[in-house]
Amino acid sequence: MALTLHHQTAAQFAARLRERLRNAEREECARIAHWIMRRIAVGDVTESQVRNAFGLTVQQWNTLKTNKLGPLRDAWAAVKAAQGE
Repeated sequence: MALTLHHQTAAQFAARLRERLRNAEREECARIAHWIMRRIAVGDVTESQVRNAFGLTVQQWNTLKTNKLGPLRDAWAAVKAAQGE
């Protein structure tokens, strides 16, 4: 299901999401990174749209995606898949 905004513009949403990611800690940080990368993967948004919404250059986006978002996404997926004995 595509992302639909009802109470804010896409620009307002992007600014709030960027600020929330910037201030997030622990599980919330990983959860937000997973959500962003998932939205890109399913085609709700493109990498270019996210990069522009966050006000990043291509190099800055690639660094963020490779060094932070990707590993956090993978860590969150591992936590969600974890099971006890």
